[in-house]
Amino acid sequence: MKLHQEFQDSMEYLHSIWLKGYDLYALPNYPFATKSESSSSRILVEVMRITNPKVEKEIFKIEMDAGYYFENVMIGGIAVGIFLFKDAANYQRVNEGDWVKFFGLRSK
Repeated sequence: MKLHQEFQDSMEYLHSIWLKGYDLYALPNYPFATKSESSSSRILVEVMRITNPKVEKEIFKIEMDAGYYFENVMIGGIAVGIFLFKDAANYQRVNEGDWVKFFGLRSK
């Protein structure tokens, strides 16, 4: 959340969409996604445009240094970047794929 706040002035929210073929897991303060072997798995993603190239490079470096890998997915005919983990290890799965809903339930 802290990083989102730090970079929010350089990000433009475009829309949210359910993305099939991915699972969402919970770290203590933020989620991470992995590719799923189940075609019924899905996650809710926010598609953002980064308006500052320096911020885009900084975010990329932070995510890669944290152990993510990057790939493009097609959303509405447009290539959109997503950061993924290769392995979920023993982290708790966010069963419904919606971090905001899950985090709200978990914090009560």
